[in-house]
Amino acid sequence: MAGLLLTACSSGHPPVNNKPAQQEEEMTEEGQTLTVINPESSVNNSSASLPSAEEGKKYQIQTRLTDFRLLGASKGLAWGSTRSELRLYVTQDSGKTWTNISPSASVQFPNNPEYGTDLFFVDAEHGWIVRDSLGSGEAIILRTGDGGLTWKMASLPEADDVASIYFLDQDRGWILTVGNGPDSSEAKALYSTTNGGATWTKIMSTPILPTDTSSIDHTLPKLGNPVGMIFTSKTNGYITMIEAGLPALYVTTNGGSQWTKDNVFFEKDKFNTCSRFSVGSPSFFNGSGSAGWISIGCEREEAVKYNGYFSSDSGKTWLLSPFGLPWRDGNDAHLSMTFLNSMEGWAIQNATLYHTLDQGKSWTLFPENVKLMEVLADYPEVVKIQFFSSKVGWLLVEKSDKKRSLLLQTQDGGASWHVL
Repeated sequence: MAGLLLTACSSGHPPVNNKPAQQEEEMTEEGQTLTVINPESSVNNSSASLPSAEEGKKYQIQTRLTDFRLLGASKGLAWGSTRSELRLYVTQDSGKTWTNISPSASVQFPNNPEYGTDLFFVDAEHGWIVRDSLGSGEAIILRTGDGGLTWKMASLPEADDVASIYFLDQDRGWILTVGNGPDSSEAKALYSTTNGGATWTKIMSTPILPTDTSSIDHTLPKLGNPVGMIFTSKTNGYITMIEAGLPALYVTTNGGSQWTKDNVFFEKDKFNTCSRFSVGSPSFFNGSGSAGWISIGCEREEAVKYNGYFSSDSGKTWLLSPFGLPWRDGNDAHLSMTFLNSMEGWAIQNATLYHTLDQGKSWTLFPENVKLMEVLADYPEVVKIQFFSSKVGWLLVEKSDKKRSLLLQTQDGGASWHVL
């Protein structure tokens, strides 16, 4: 299986033997309109390269996008699925044109992949997609080293549901899994690779019925729901989770084989009015490994208020920064803030965009933008917002009841937006 080569969809106007029915189905979907350029067939062609708009054949499709990831000021990924087939696109010109880099339709994805959970790219060339075992007893990992022109396959035998994936570089990565059976729903395992995902080794597991209590002190807890994982070096890593209803942070200093809970990370006595909590994935800025943040959601009744814990010493200490924004509810209640660095961030609430330059202590309200207001009136659910720089950011919105989405971009820090 590890040697099986999967190729991306590759033609401009597909010939008869390239599933024209799929093309017709995709054209009938209502959602994001993409101008797609596809390279010529890349089967066994390791020297192929992504085409430019001038040299590739262009056509337009309409498709629903469910997630995205900015890889540069003008580079990014966006994806969704149709009839369990993953549709993955990459742009190198700020969304003017897109290249279809989807893996083979023979690998089905019943659920839409989420970035950091099922899909991860370290750059525009090197990426990985994980599909859960789906009852087969092994998870499948697809990998590309040429920007999606070709995909290769590996597997995690006896793996459960994948909770998180992270790669430090093109060679070293980790996958965290949680149990999916009635007798192992609380078991967790961590796999590691040092050859780009060609092979994987289990380096940590939480036994269902522990016999050695000393080993339990250095594994992830059975009773805990993992949220996100990041490694800042080949030894230092962080996992956030909800444990006994409270945010928790676990840290490793030996590459993931042993984990310790940071008992001073979260201070419950500062959140006495909260009935429930949520926690975000740990994030470190610019790959430095020194400055980072973790969002905390305080819920009561139907409303949520977000704050953040920030670190400037590689996660040794975390300081709470209360965010001076009102409680939120409705379609965007689940959406936390996004930070570019330890001071600058953005938040969107009730169709209004806010900006901070002091770690969330104060926020500036952007003047009303007609285009953004029109889009949010028609697509009221905000899926994700991400900024690559102080100027360039993307925003994905949808109307889930009609399965439609729109991806927008700003090039002036959020003052104005246009549909990609």
